[in-house]
Amino acid sequence: MRVSRGPSEGYVKSRVPRGFHLETARSIQRALASRVVEEDLVNIDNVDLVSGVDVAYINHGDVEIGVSVASTYSLGRSSIIEWSCWVGPVTFPYVPTLLSFRELKPVVNAYLRLRNKPQVVLIDGHGRAHPYRLGIASHFGVCMRVPTIGVAKSLLYGKVDGVEGPILDIGTNEVIGWAIQCAPSRPTYVSVGYGISLRSAVNLIKRLCVGSQMPIPILHSHNMANNLKRRITKRLSERLIEELNNECKSSMGNYL
Repeated sequence: MRVSRGPSEGYVKSRVPRGFHLETARSIQRALASRVVEEDLVNIDNVDLVSGVDVAYINHGDVEIGVSVASTYSLGRSSIIEWSCWVGPVTFPYVPTLLSFRELKPVVNAYLRLRNKPQVVLIDGHGRAHPYRLGIASHFGVCMRVPTIGVAKSLLYGKVDGVEGPILDIGTNEVIGWAIQCAPSRPTYVSVGYGISLRSAVNLIKRLCVGSQMPIPILHSHNMANNLKRRITKRLSERLIEELNNECKSSMGNYL
């Protein structure tokens, strides 16, 4: 059995920036978690366009730069039809259970640059499989009001018995997600973000598995973000971040 209790609040407090009010953040998470819809707001059988979002990071002196990419996959055409990107400073550090406070801005900005809005969005992170029931996928979905699924490579919170099966809350045994086998050796953790049932979320991710731990749209965004990261890192000394962001935005047209 795989079990993760998540980080202690003491550890989380030691990682947040000075002046950040953890209690306020937890109150926000609880409030937004109550707004999550765990029913299908889209007919999953009619879904064609599915986007995946991922973020890469560059450490540049005292500045951390986020490079986010959103990629849209067409199930009907079996191909990526569009991608968008955003480049900008990220000021909040990586802290388990507070990922959305770090990545929501770059994720939203890349998503908003898509020309064709998808029917479902996949986020590289958790949704309801979170100690406060509001991982980044749920945070994004509630704010953007779009069906969203959390897809993660590691278990943040909960317990799973077996290779595939339900992710259970450690205290209540409530089903908060599902583990599936996309890659031969490592599980993929799926949970509701917003506007979709867990059953539909699992079925859709299984259709998008290609032998990698991540489904096609997120895998494409991951690869593109890291390619852009390498290109941008070489040019940071001669370009301002805003110039690189504008260049990133204009380069999207070369792909379409």
